[in-house]
Amino acid sequence: MDMVNGHKILQNVYRHDQEIDQSLLEIKTLPELEKKQQDWKALWLDMLGGLPEEKTPLQPQCTGKIVCDGYTVEKILFQSMPGVYVSGYLYLPDDPRFQAPYPAILMVNGHADTGKIAPRYVRMAVMAVKEGFAVFTPDPIGQGERIQQSAEYEWNQCATEHTALGARGWLVGWNFARFRIWDAIRSIDYMETRKELDFSRLAVIGCSGGGTMSSFMLAMDERIKVASPSCYISSLREVVGERGIHDAEQFFYGQLVRGFNHAVLLALGQPRTAVLLDTRHKDYFPIAGARATAALLRQFQQNLQISPKLEIFSSDGSHGWLLNGQTAVLSWLKYTIKGETSRYCRETADGTPVLDVEELRKISETDFTLPFAEAECNITATGQVRDLPGFKSIYTLIGEEALRLQKERKIDRMKLREIVRKRANIAPIDQLPDAPEPFEHDFKWWYLTGAEGVSVELYSAILAVEGRSLIGERAEMFLRNALKEQKQNGGKPVVLRADGVWCIAAAHAYAVEPQLFASVEFKNPPLSWTEMILEPDPTNDSFAVTVWGALQDYDWTDLVPENCMTVKKET
Repeated sequence: MDMVNGHKILQNVYRHDQEIDQSLLEIKTLPELEKKQQDWKALWLDMLGGLPEEKTPLQPQCTGKIVCDGYTVEKILFQSMPGVYVSGYLYLPDDPRFQAPYPAILMVNGHADTGKIAPRYVRMAVMAVKEGFAVFTPDPIGQGERIQQSAEYEWNQCATEHTALGARGWLVGWNFARFRIWDAIRSIDYMETRKELDFSRLAVIGCSGGGTMSSFMLAMDERIKVASPSCYISSLREVVGERGIHDAEQFFYGQLVRGFNHAVLLALGQPRTAVLLDTRHKDYFPIAGARATAALLRQFQQNLQISPKLEIFSSDGSHGWLLNGQTAVLSWLKYTIKGETSRYCRETADGTPVLDVEELRKISETDFTLPFAEAECNITATGQVRDLPGFKSIYTLIGEEALRLQKERKIDRMKLREIVRKRANIAPIDQLPDAPEPFEHDFKWWYLTGAEGVSVELYSAILAVEGRSLIGERAEMFLRNALKEQKQNGGKPVVLRADGVWCIAAAHAYAVEPQLFASVEFKNPPLSWTEMILEPDPTNDSFAVTVWGALQDYDWTDLVPENCMTVKKET
């Protein structure tokens, strides 16, 4: 897709992403970098909605062991927050060649409904444990034994649950990534309790959604010293321009206009983290962006005189952790953590590790069979943590936050106008932009359809990274129409009419410019935002009907006084 000459929103994405890249090259000293890292971290935490304030007791337990050839798999269960159970496998070497404490790897799994037992992830863990690493590999939220929704609703796929939770959390000002990051932080906390593990060179690895989380953890947690995110790091201009927006934890409200992109994630880990980027030639996260970001980081390191422990490996094939990519990752870990060279990773005269890319690309993909029977896999008795005593779902946590905000919220109508304008990013009436051009695309964001379908969801997500909302854009449409109608009727206030989900945008238009409207007529209005969050059925969750963090100040049903509104519902 030609982003430079394409839709205006894509042009803005392209420009802002490049500006962020350029800003990294303006950093010239390590003290300057440290200050920027503090600023980036504060910004990121704000976009996440913060992290939980307290590290509560993990209450870890081992529910069983699987003895394999040369290693043991322990079945681990702990609580990252009270009632939020994390299930995972801890792979420990049994081979007498290796002695504890073993170098430690947190392997964060990508999108696979089966979570920790997806064959491609088990293969990577087995490859590492057979080389003397201890590997902890937890189920992500919505995967494996951690499905969050009630069993009474039909299960779709893990990414659909991620985006449903993402849309709900969006309203209270929580990005879904805050839960994923917190689980990973608490996973490392658990790993630190194990005396068999050596944390002097802790690594994090993962592919796809695991590549996302590997990137986040190398940026967030200073205990990480080596990282290999696979099939994630690219550039946002390439990702959005070719593929749109992906999962709910992979984008943040206003990130591009506030100066936060993939290159910043990598810069947050410098100079403490050695990084290998692994990617495919036909990746969801375009290889052109991965190469551009790698080149940018090399120049960034050169400017700051940072030892260049940064490498990129790419190979033929589509998105995913192929055997050659996994071999590249393992070779990189063996060198950067254990100081061992191999046929695939050698050391240059100045001590820089270099991958033999051509040799790695010769490795052919092979089939892999799980080394344990499916009947042995479960950590919990039923195969789902939601059946455990005291289980608390992420849906419940978001619902509790919505009710807390509802209880504490005090609507000040004198201030509401500007609050709504700022939250939904609605332009003043004398600065209303022209109607946006139709958004047409040949890619899709397939994880969530919402009330209006994939196309609208995708556009909503792209607006979000630019600090906009579809609600705000639609509210501006209502305002333009009202001004036009007023001009035709001699300046008299007009009737504001809306149907279905459009009622939310219409209510925002009324809230910022009430003098334009004589009355409001809503037909089939949706539930209030708080009611949406408390609704247990996740199938209608949608980013298109949300405004980031709005419930901290108002619910959409608060925006039009009852004496100004008529509600009609079809029977």
